[in-house]
Formats: sequence, C-alpha cells, structure tokens
Amino acid sequence: MRRALLAAALLLAACGQEDGNNAAGIDTNGTSPQPAAAKGELPKSNILEALTGSADHKTLANAVQAAGLTETFSGAQPYTLFAPTEAAFEKLPPGEANSLLAPEAKGRLVALITGHVVPGVVTAADLGRAIDRGSGKAELATVGGSKLSFGRDGEAIVITDAAGGRARIVRADGLRSNGVVHSIDSVLRSR
Repeated sequence: MRRALLAAALLLAACGQEDGNNAAGIDTNGTSPQPAAAKGELPKSNILEALTGSADHKTLANAVQAAGLTETFSGAQPYTLFAPTEAAFEKLPPGEANSLLAPEAKGRLVALITGHVVPGVVTAADLGRAIDRGSGKAELATVGGSKLSFGRDGEAIVITDAAGGRARIVRADGLRSNGVVHSIDSVLRSR
C-alpha cells in the first residue's frame, strides 16, 4: 500500500505542471536538449543502474533500495536526481546515514530521497539559463514537495535546500535513459 501511495505521489508531482514547465521556466517534460541524444547516442543505463554501478553513490543506491524506490528510478518516467556522493554522506552526523537505512525510518528516508528529485530532465545548461533569467536565482519543486533554490558561486551551481543547507554540483549531466544525475557534495534536507 505504501509503495502504491508513493508511486501515485511521484506521478502526481511529475504531472503537476500542465505546461511542462516548472516555476523556474525550465522545461521538465523530458524534452530538454540532451547532448548524447543529439549525437544519436541514447544512454542505455537508467538512473538506478547508474547509482548501483557507481563507487561514488553506493550509500545512495542502498538508500534507494531501502526506501523501496528501485522501480521509480528504473522506470520510464524521466527524473532529475541531485545525487549525494559518498563524501556528502560522510558529512552527516555519525550514525545518521545508517539510522536512515533502518526499516522503521523508511518514511524519513523516502522524504529525504524525494527531496533530491525533480520531475523531468533538467540539465546544467537548463539550470544556468534559469538562474540567468531569475537574476541569479532559480527554484524547482521536488517530487517530495519541497523547494530547491539554485544560484552560482563562481562557475559552480549551488543548491540551497528548504532548511538553508547548501550543496554544490560537483559532476553534472550524467544523462541516463530515464533522466539525468547531477552529483552533489552535501545531503539536502526538506525541512
């Protein structure tokens, strides 16, 4: 039942913008330019496969599995994932990452992960254009219902979460068959 409710919530969040654009004016209906697709090369791996195959995203891959979100990240619906690296999880207070993986923390874990996910495909170039149009700031709604703010620190794109925490995109545009993964250096909070 819980999995069905989560799937419905993710679907509703993904469909929430009737015109395919979010508050930042970024096209999130999956039709944003994709460099690999422009060359005729579609990525074969999906977001879940990318996480499980990445040494830098082992904790996140385990969290996705513990949260019951494997079908979400291996399905056809396009998502943009701001994926905390291993170093990001190491910044958490001692034991917090492990406590999130406990069965009784599943609700908190789902909220944490969905606070890192935006419906559709949002590339770094999309973010940059939205930041420029927004006079240095852009906002996106996550599938978990929180807002992420984006700005620049020099050349880097910086994300500010709902709790005021900040993360920097350290590796952008990991295009996948069902979206894009941007690696970030801190774990985001929804509140």
